[in-house]
Amino acid sequence: MKLLKPLFLAGSLLLSSAVLAEGGSDRIFERIESMRDKAEAVLIQAEKAPASERHVHMKEHMKMLDEMMNQLHNEHPAPGMSTEEHLAWMERHDKLVDDVLAQMMREHKLMMADKECHP
Repeated sequence: MKLLKPLFLAGSLLLSSAVLAEGGSDRIFERIESMRDKAEAVLIQAEKAPASERHVHMKEHMKMLDEMMNQLHNEHPAPGMSTEEHLAWMERHDKLVDDVLAQMMREHKLMMADKECHP
């Protein structure tokens, strides 16, 4: 029985760290998703703004995208994830990267439209 106690303790510590790591990843993704939504709102402001004021919103938007990409770059799946959990993590991560790239493309189109209007 004395030998089982350390095994149970070690097992529970390993399990709790895996659960915490998974929960931490969820919180990070939720924070990045919130940032994505805020960046989307700023991009919409830029799209609606007159060309002479658009650059202010675009500068703010680009900073937000940079911060999101840095966080996405630093985020990694938790060790010990099952294959299914890892695939779900990758899908969620890839979706966020795709969203950031889509916003970048929209911003690029705005910049190019401004160049066409102001040669």
